[in-house]
Amino acid sequence: MDTKARSDGSVKSVQLAFDVLEAVAAAPDEVGVSELAVLLGTTKGTVFRHLQTLMERGYIDQNQASSRYKLGMRSYLIGQTAAARIEILSASAEAVAALRDDIGETVVVSALRGTSLVVLRTVFGKSSLEIGVRQGSELMLHATAQGKIALAFSHKPLMQSILRKGLTSMTDHTITDPALLEAEIVRARTQGYLTAANEETFGINAVAAPILDQTGELVGTIALVGSVQNIKTEPDPKQIDALLKASLRISWNLGYNKMSVAGR
Repeated sequence: MDTKARSDGSVKSVQLAFDVLEAVAAAPDEVGVSELAVLLGTTKGTVFRHLQTLMERGYIDQNQASSRYKLGMRSYLIGQTAAARIEILSASAEAVAALRDDIGETVVVSALRGTSLVVLRTVFGKSSLEIGVRQGSELMLHATAQGKIALAFSHKPLMQSILRKGLTSMTDHTITDPALLEAEIVRARTQGYLTAANEETFGINAVAAPILDQTGELVGTIALVGSVQNIKTEPDPKQIDALLKASLRISWNLGYNKMSVAGR
């Protein structure tokens, strides 16, 4: 078999695996191998092999009593993650546009995925120098304003996770002392925002605030990102005020209510 044939075969196999997964997801109840084979127009043996692979990866579960199949936990988790990202993007659209127009600096929205903070949207500022973070990139939790906000406001054990990996130095200004990082986290909780001038990249600063959901849990961050000349270590009060208003507006759109959360 030549390379092209192997490649085509591999693609078809992947396509069928997705077909099997989608068929299980679309079934109103648990579904059997024979039903899937008829539905997909292939053999029971082929369907069974794909089901076994999907089960090993956690995308499909089997009812041991009936030998029938249903979606597994990993499928649900991916679905929830995707839905959460779409929800944050939708909830933040107007606030991000207003913040960028009001302040003129680049605005970055990120979402917490497990123990990682991932950039969802970057809207460049009015400056001819484009300063921003590429969408899809992962932010360092200890060396960025957004990451330290995540450490401060998330209920997840993020600090333990990064301490196990070690606090890598990106510049001479990166915080690598756990005690100093803890002090930064306390300050973030007290004032509701935080900066990180020169900590990941020389000449760049950001001021970030949390995005909270209806339970009060941090689901993401919003930040103004710019040069240290435009966003100083102690940001302009107008920048802070506009950022905090945008943060609260997005959180409200996600169902956050400070009074109801505090009363739980």
